Amino acid sequence: MNTRPRTVVALAAVAVLATACTMTTPDPDKVGIVYDAGPMSDTTFQNCIRPGQQDISGPNDEAYVYPNQQRTYDFTGRAESEAKPIHSASKDGVDLSIAGGLAFYMNGADCQLLKAFHEQIGLKYEAYDGGADGKGWGNMLRFYLGNALERAMDEETLKYGWEELHYNRNGAKTKWETAVAAGVATYVQQLTGQPYFTKMTMILRSPEPPANILAAVNASVEAQERNKAQQNENDRIDTKLQSMKKLVDLLGPEGAVLYQAIEDGKVSVIPIPSGGSINVTPPTKK
Repeated sequence: MNTRPRTVVALAAVAVLATACTMTTPDPDKVGIVYDAGPMSDTTFQNCIRPGQQDISGPNDEAYVYPNQQRTYDFTGRAESEAKPIHSASKDGVDLSIAGGLAFYMNGADCQLLKAFHEQIGLKYEAYDGGADGKGWGNMLRFYLGNALERAMDEETLKYGWEELHYNRNGAKTKWETAVAAGVATYVQQLTGQPYFTKMTMILRSPEPPANILAAVNASVEAQERNKAQQNENDRIDTKLQSMKKLVDLLGPEGAVLYQAIEDGKVSVIPIPSGGSINVTPPTKK
């Protein structure tokens, strides 16, 4: 019987085949794309890989994995963010620091769109997983999303004074944020030429002026509050003086003093019933 040798040969062939092939399995939130890159052939598109699908390609094939579904562009300046806050000038010439985040969808499930993205943008920036030492995706976002954000913010921020935006006076910040979001979508489309990024939503913090301007405003507010408190105290004193003047006019100086002493609890008043009498014994001198 030669069953055993055939089994060993078959297993060896499978092992050789496995070591000679490329296996790619994107995560559930990612997609892949494969190119035939044999030494004796041109590099040509072969197929796309759906999220979570396992793909086994030839030994010379090249597979690339990209994000799919919702992703974010963080410009708060934190350690894990893609960029620092954006600076734009207000209508009154104040440099405002604007931090926030942009959420968007990457259309990776559309194979033809993924192929176009890879060939137009992905390869140039090495935006696939692991490309450019893991920095390719962020570099790509900074160009396409970051530049679009900066242009939209520069245009819209110039329409408002810094206090309108910072304090959201008359809903200015809400209107400004809506206009910025619309501008970003337009400029991203102009830069890419394709709907690679869709369903963009944005959240922006209140634009921050330089610290010295805020300090000056706070100092002014504090001074105004102190003035208001002093004015209230002056009004109270004036009211009291007017009341005392009326008492003097009505009761005379001594009567007014006695009345005020009674009001302040400094003199006790003992009521005497009608027809009653009271004897007051003066204190004897020692």
